[in-house]
Amino acid sequence: MVDIILTAIVVLVILTVIYRVLPHRELGAKKPMLAFFPKYRNQVASPESDDQVEQTMASLGFKKSKSRGGVTEYSRGSVVGDLSIKLSKVKVTFHPVSNGKLPFAVEAAWVVAFDTGDHWQFTKELGDKLESG
Repeated sequence: MVDIILTAIVVLVILTVIYRVLPHRELGAKKPMLAFFPKYRNQVASPESDDQVEQTMASLGFKKSKSRGGVTEYSRGSVVGDLSIKLSKVKVTFHPVSNGKLPFAVEAAWVVAFDTGDHWQFTKELGDKLESG
């Protein structure tokens, strides 16, 4: 029994490390049917103000968790949620505006080994919502 628990912990640690070190993927044009270690980055036209970003994130249930050096993080959900992106803990990181574009990254706040395109879909919808104001 102890071997099973120890093995599960080691596997979980390995998956967490892999998820953390893998780079974010550019958001492609097509939603993947199955994505391993889903972490995406996207960029949108720079909004008129930071308040617009905060209002958009608040409307989606996110709360600002960190802001330092031009990098702002928002999160929502619970680590003990389920597999749905609407309930699992998600982190969105906004980077400083560059060339009139606001880059951002979306990832699970803990670890996700795979999903069926939910993270891609959320990243796309967030970008569309940020651009539409």
